[in-house]
Amino acid sequence: MTLSRPIGLSVAAGLAFLVFIAPLLTRFDPFVAILVLIGLPAAFVWALKSVEDPFWVALPLCLSAFLGGIFAEVFELTLPITPFQIMFILAIGLWSIHRSITSNRLTLLGIEWPVVALLALACFSMLFSTNVEEGLLRLLRVSLNFVFVFYLVQVLQTKRQLAILLIFITALVTALAGYAAVFTILNPEQAAINIQLRGIGVASRAAVTDADPNIFASSLLVGIAFTTALLHSRSMAVWQRVLAVVSLLILIAGILSTYSRSSWVAVVILVGFVIWQLKNFRFVWLGFGVSVLALLTIPQVQVLFFSVADRALSLLDISSDASSSIRLLLGQAALEMFADSWGFGVGYRDFSYEFARRYDLYSITYVNEPHNISYQMLAELGLAGFLLFHGIILAMGRMAWQSMQSYKQQIGSWGHILGITLLGTFLAYFVFHQFLPRFLTNAPLMVVLGCMLAYVKIHRLEDSQA
Repeated sequence: MTLSRPIGLSVAAGLAFLVFIAPLLTRFDPFVAILVLIGLPAAFVWALKSVEDPFWVALPLCLSAFLGGIFAEVFELTLPITPFQIMFILAIGLWSIHRSITSNRLTLLGIEWPVVALLALACFSMLFSTNVEEGLLRLLRVSLNFVFVFYLVQVLQTKRQLAILLIFITALVTALAGYAAVFTILNPEQAAINIQLRGIGVASRAAVTDADPNIFASSLLVGIAFTTALLHSRSMAVWQRVLAVVSLLILIAGILSTYSRSSWVAVVILVGFVIWQLKNFRFVWLGFGVSVLALLTIPQVQVLFFSVADRALSLLDISSDASSSIRLLLGQAALEMFADSWGFGVGYRDFSYEFARRYDLYSITYVNEPHNISYQMLAELGLAGFLLFHGIILAMGRMAWQSMQSYKQQIGSWGHILGITLLGTFLAYFVFHQFLPRFLTNAPLMVVLGCMLAYVKIHRLEDSQA
């Protein structure tokens, strides 16, 4: 893109901004001021590149979604904003400038109006809700998440960009998983406590980017999907498979360190889907053999195995697990709300209020959030919301499946790998949120959803040009 008049005006505005902030730098520590002066020109060049090609800002934006509340959880900084929120504001601003210069047509996939209808239904339901203020704030957040998904669909233009994005995301979540594993299951002090517990309890659960270990565990799903697909693809080079194995082992250690049963169920389904699609079972038996050998010979692995096994087997005994019991109670309450409202629902974000009112004895535990996206829709938005939401999910999954199937004759190719990774992760997230809340506000899920729909768009463009 040449230096047109709008770009020239942007450069002039940037220089004026530098002149304006120069006096403000005197208020900083000299070292900080020097870093700011060095970083500002680089940031300015990056902003210009982002105006020219929005992928330059889409990449760090997507990465920031996987950092969550890392400022608070790791660095113990009580900041009112997350890295993702900062990058989102920047990305939308730079994309708006890009749109004003290029005037490219927006790409629509056909599911935009059903999504708008779902938001409108949620807004309408709050007319008879008792929790209007919280509902409006949450609906605004959900709407912005959908704007983020729409942004990714418009910005991501090639399979190469999708591949680069998945590689960077996998590298980031691998680092986060390694950090989680080192400070939990590989921590000698924690291991000693686990030995004393003899597998009947858990010393600690990793939660690097979120206060909830389950949500942190869910952020690792896309990395597990991508590395598993690379490992089982016969088309990938040996060095790519080696890197995939190393990353996958770290990711597995990270997700085990969260002791999140919901994520374990999602991972089993995810890995099964990937292997089924690639039809390569050699590494399954090899991995099983190595795992058995490690279990028989390494004491630390034995401790981890008994801790994980105890946590997993508790799923089978609902009476001994308060978490499973409260989930059943929440599900029962959802069906009662649906029936008592004559199928219209109690109103968006009114589930918690209604549950506390109906089961006041249990409200003191502060576990009153719906832990299943399906019965949440049924209880809050009624039958119409339930059918509309699941229709949207089914439509998106069907579009991604059809796009992925077009590469069936090229099993293991990059086009096939990308489709398997994104569709498999989306499926895993849907399963995961049958046990936990925050489906519509899970930022990593929105990244996967945006990439999956961009994959559909790219495939349609390739078909139209063929």
